[in-house]
Amino acid sequence: MQKSIIGYGSIFHKEDPIQFTKESDSSFLGEHQLFYAGRYAIKHIIHGIARHKKIATIWLPNYYCPFVKKWLEQEFNSIKYYDVDPFDADVEIAWSSFSSSDVVLANNYWGIKQFTIPEGKRPTIIEDHSHGWLSKGCIESKADFCIASLRKTIPVPLGGIAWKPKTSSCSIPMPLMENKELNAENPMVMAWNYIDKAMTKKAVCEHQNQKEEFLSAYGEGEMLLRNTQAIYPLKKQHEAIIRNFLFKDYNAYKKRHLALIETKLTPSNMFKVVSSKNNVPFGLLVAFKDREMLNDFKQHLISNDIYPAELWPQNQIAQEYKYLLNVHIDYRYNEQDLSYFAEIINKWQPQTLFMDSQDDSGTKSVLSK
Repeated sequence: MQKSIIGYGSIFHKEDPIQFTKESDSSFLGEHQLFYAGRYAIKHIIHGIARHKKIATIWLPNYYCPFVKKWLEQEFNSIKYYDVDPFDADVEIAWSSFSSSDVVLANNYWGIKQFTIPEGKRPTIIEDHSHGWLSKGCIESKADFCIASLRKTIPVPLGGIAWKPKTSSCSIPMPLMENKELNAENPMVMAWNYIDKAMTKKAVCEHQNQKEEFLSAYGEGEMLLRNTQAIYPLKKQHEAIIRNFLFKDYNAYKKRHLALIETKLTPSNMFKVVSSKNNVPFGLLVAFKDREMLNDFKQHLISNDIYPAELWPQNQIAQEYKYLLNVHIDYRYNEQDLSYFAEIINKWQPQTLFMDSQDDSGTKSVLSK
């Protein structure tokens, strides 16, 4: 990809699946259902579990998408939150702190988490692989059920999936819904069309007004998604589009690109790059202790036409590192692009001063990282 008015990152362009020649492993997928978004997959699974057992509490990780938190809280009144470090691939969840009548949502953070699912009496476990679709943790999951927001990884306007891993030992059957198409226009079809329009416009964007058009269309679709609580079945043509992209090996690009960019980055004591020896991360994951430092870094990238994603704002956690930016390094980019990303990151000199201490003259010092 050559640098242009659209910059680097943000939503995917409209793509042809024929460009992806390598397929990933799909043998792990048992019974499954496709949805317009991952949040509908979560809702569907929880309601399916509730038909077979009384749920005392639904536990979500404290560090999670704020929009999905708010959306789920409108649907369920028994939600509570638990803490887990999202930036340490080896940290386990304290499963013993939950009851067997609970449902726990575990998040495969950034595609690098592989939780050990306990045997015996324990809560029902749903794993979210939205930022780790087709990662090792996703393919080898032993959770009772799994979900993913597919549009984080594959170039489709909308998409979510719920499935029961073939290795699942859960006696509760995978809840399936009839995919009856509705004749009347529904908000998810409208949202799909808005975002599809944005992706199409982005693919041919050459001028600032065209950029504003695709961003506006994307925003319209996103607002419809956030404000739609009901589950609408996929239209057949939308399901076909998702399935054409579903098992392409997107992680092969990320693995190669991450190895390349890491050789070009200068080590910094102002952030840490979150990674894992055994798993392919969602992107170049840059974690910070302070929001001011993240904001400064983010603005530096944006001023150089690199558009990272914050995963996620509005979370309060007790860990040392609390904030994360993802720099996209997916299939859209080439070696020249990655060299540019590394060059810009290495040039960053934070403008924000942090009050750590003052000497006798009252001079501020920069907070040590």
